[in-house]
Amino acid sequence: MSEEKLSRKLTKLALKHFGKLAEDLGISEQMTVTMKQANLPHTGEEFSSLLIMTAIILPLFITFPIGLLVLLLGASPILSLMILIFGTLALALLIFIVGYIYPGARVSDIKKNITNNLPFATIYMATLANSGMTPAQMFEVLGRFEEFGYVAKEASRITRDVKLMGVDIATAIERAAERTPSTALRELLWGIKSTITTGGDIKKFLVIKSNSSMADYRRFLDKFVDQLSILIEIYITAVIVGSIFFIIMGIILGMMGGGESLALVRMVIYFGIPMISIMFMILISGLSPE
Repeated sequence: MSEEKLSRKLTKLALKHFGKLAEDLGISEQMTVTMKQANLPHTGEEFSSLLIMTAIILPLFITFPIGLLVLLLGASPILSLMILIFGTLALALLIFIVGYIYPGARVSDIKKNITNNLPFATIYMATLANSGMTPAQMFEVLGRFEEFGYVAKEASRITRDVKLMGVDIATAIERAAERTPSTALRELLWGIKSTITTGGDIKKFLVIKSNSSMADYRRFLDKFVDQLSILIEIYITAVIVGSIFFIIMGIILGMMGGGESLALVRMVIYFGIPMISIMFMILISGLSPE
């Protein structure tokens, strides 16, 4: 059985047995818009049903063999049962949480990608418009440049709607504006549609928009530099200086007979400082343009 057929069968099974539960919990409605923005192949109802089914069934296939193995190794039946029950509940909760936040995290990545590429894509679109291309041709050429990330993918989807589905360029742009999670790209697409339908000067509009987008991107970079400077100061003050002070005090107390102080110092060195550093790295990665 092919992957696609298996996926369809699992989706039908999930909808049949868990679709009503997902709807009653309100998950389907919450996921509908997010799934469209995340450009995922399932609808909100399908994804939420699959998520609930996976969170209920998959943990049993993992925890049951573990509980049985623990029992065979000599553990008491009560301990094996507790491992089975609590392990299943914990794993089910983990699977549900990870699956629930995944579409939103993907939407955030798409927004970030569009923010980084839109100013340069807009400049390129302005250049194409000035060369005499029609809006349909402009989006077709833009869609070939993977360097523009999700902006190029959205341009390809507009071209697909025009060529394969037979819709006019204005309607295709409107559809793209409605599904994109980026406010900046949505405004650009609505502006292009409005310019096309009113017979305005698309070249002039894109030149003005490209200048505006680049100015916004410069402000975004300036803001990131300021935030990075503050985070570096916090890291140096709280982590490096604070850790050195804590280690020195711990060693002094340890030399005076406090064995617990030395153990605490080791915990800070081997676990505390690396964990805090990783947290700062994740925070900076989330704020950075790339």
